[in-house]
Amino acid sequence: MSGFQQAVAPLENENGFALISVILILAILTFIGIAGTNTAVFELKIAGNERQAYQKFYVADSGWKQAGPFLNAMAAPPKFVNLTLNATFPSYDWTNQYFQIVRNFGEGTDGTLNDNFPANTEDGAIVAIPYWYRLLYQDDVQAIGFGTGYREFQYGVDCNAQGNTEVATRVKKVFRVGY
Repeated sequence: MSGFQQAVAPLENENGFALISVILILAILTFIGIAGTNTAVFELKIAGNERQAYQKFYVADSGWKQAGPFLNAMAAPPKFVNLTLNATFPSYDWTNQYFQIVRNFGEGTDGTLNDNFPANTEDGAIVAIPYWYRLLYQDDVQAIGFGTGYREFQYGVDCNAQGNTEVATRVKKVFRVGY
């Protein structure tokens, strides 16, 4: 009996091993796919927020330039429409006790600070993003090279886009005064 081999009977507990292996691999791949999708969605939200922030900044940066045509339309220095205490705007360090506002956000009237950006008061809109701008008188000095009676007026211009993004700059305009 040395030349004969005895057949080995298959084990009965191996039935379904391939099915369980495939289900386990599919579960791992599904988890990786869901994680990848969540990461992509999160990155898209970040990119969208960044895009909106850039748009608002560029709208505010473009909106302050409306102060130039406003000042150019004036034959004389504009009158103040509002005076407000420095404590209201601590980021500015003017030497005078009051900010002398010559144009409020949204063309607010005398005595109205108008810095809460109410609806339908915007000065304009770019790509459906509303903006408001304000002119603050800073100082005036003798205009060099213009002769007597001409003064160079300096203004601070703030432009706010959609009530939460602001750009501040300074502009100058020479006016003839005292004639």
